[in-house]
Amino acid sequence: MRVELLCTGDELVTGLITDTNSTYLEARLFDLGVKVERVVLVGDVRPDITQALLEAASRADVVVVSGGLGPTADDFTLECAASAAGVPLEEDARVLGWLRERYAARGASINPSALRMARIPRGAEPVRNPEGSAPLVVLTLGRCRLFFLPGVPREFRALLNAVVLPRIQTELESRPGRVFRAFRLLKTVGIPESELDLAVAPLAPLHPRVVFGFRTHAPENHLKLMAEAPSQAEADAALAAVEADCRRVLGPRVFGADAEEYVPVLLGLLGRESATLAAAESCTGGLVAQRITAVPGASNTFVGGAVVYSEKLKSAWAGVPPEVLERHSAVSRQTALAMAEGIRAACGATYGLSVTGYAGPGGGSPEDPVGTVYCGLAAPGVPTRVDRISISGDRDRVRLFAASHSLEMLRQHLLTAAVRP
Repeated sequence: MRVELLCTGDELVTGLITDTNSTYLEARLFDLGVKVERVVLVGDVRPDITQALLEAASRADVVVVSGGLGPTADDFTLECAASAAGVPLEEDARVLGWLRERYAARGASINPSALRMARIPRGAEPVRNPEGSAPLVVLTLGRCRLFFLPGVPREFRALLNAVVLPRIQTELESRPGRVFRAFRLLKTVGIPESELDLAVAPLAPLHPRVVFGFRTHAPENHLKLMAEAPSQAEADAALAAVEADCRRVLGPRVFGADAEEYVPVLLGLLGRESATLAAAESCTGGLVAQRITAVPGASNTFVGGAVVYSEKLKSAWAGVPPEVLERHSAVSRQTALAMAEGIRAACGATYGLSVTGYAGPGGGSPEDPVGTVYCGLAAPGVPTRVDRISISGDRDRVRLFAASHSLEMLRQHLLTAAVRP
C-alpha cells in the first residue's frame, strides 16, 4: 500500500510553525507496517493544492491531507478537493447538526464563517470530530482514498487514531498476497548515528528479511528494524532474532525500545534500588532536573537539586569549598567532584549528579575551551566519578548533551551495580 501525506498552509511553508503531523503519521503507520512514500507541503494557493491532490491521488492508494478545513477565508482545502474530483461543494445536514451542537455546548451562536465547515464535496463521507468543529472528510478519487483532517495536532491525532488508521489496517488485512511485518525501534544513547550504523552493518546479511533504518532524536539515536515475511509468525520470529543480535552487539547503549522513554527507564532503575537522586547544575541551568521532573511520579526518587550558576552558590548550596574554586576554577574536575558530593550530602540522597562547563558562546580557556563540560557522579561505596567531555555545536546543543551525559553516567552505574555479586 502506498500512502502519501499532503500538508497545507502558508504557516508551514514560511516557517511560522513546525509540521508535527507528518512525523506523527509516519510513526503510527510504521507500527502498521506501512512506510509513508512522500510528504508534500503546499501553501494556501488554490491551484497548487488542487494540483497536489491530483498528483498524489494518481500515485497513492491512500492520501492523508492535513489542514485547511476551518472557518476562515484561507481554509479552502475541501474547495480544492471538490475541484479535483469535478464535483460541487454542498452543505451537509449531518455536519451542520454537529456544528450547531458544538456551538450550543459552548454557549455560542453559530456564525456564517462557521457554516463554511458544513460544506463538503458531493459524495464525500463526513466523520464527526471529537476534539473540534471541522469534520474529517473521506473522498474517493479514482482508485485513491483521501482522508481530509484538521491541521490542529490534537484534532489530527484523535481522528487519525480513531478513524484513519483502523480503516487502513482493515484494508491491509483484506489484501491478497499480503506481506506481514513486525517492527522494533531500539533506542540508544551515547553512540553517534554513524557508529551505530557501523556496529550493526555486519548483521544485515545475516537477516535478509529485515530492513535496517536509523533516526536521530538528539541526544538519542534510534535503530529501526522491520521484518517482512509471508506470515505474521515468520515476521515475528525474524524480528526476535535480529533484535537479539542487535542487543548483543550494542549492549547497554540500548536503553529501551518502541515507546519507552529515557528518563522513565532511568527512574525505574532507581526505583528498583529504592534509591534517591539530587543534582547540582551550573551550565545546564536546571535541565537535568527539568527532564526528570517532567515525568509523573519523579518525586519518588528525585529529591531535588540546585542551579548553582555563581561561585558563591556553588559553595553555599552545593558545598564546594571556596579554596577549590579559587585554586581550580568553577569549571574543573575538582569543582564537579565537590558539587556532586556536596549536593548528595545536602539533600541526603543516594546519588548526586553535577554539571559544570562552558556552554558558550563566550568563556573557556586554552585548556578548557567552549564546549568543555565536567560531569560528576557521587555514589555510595565507590569513589566519585568525574567525566570531562567536549561537545561541539551551539549553546543549546552543549547544554542538551551535557545533561544527557550526566544522566547516562548514572544509568550505566545502576546497570553495573545490578550485575555485581
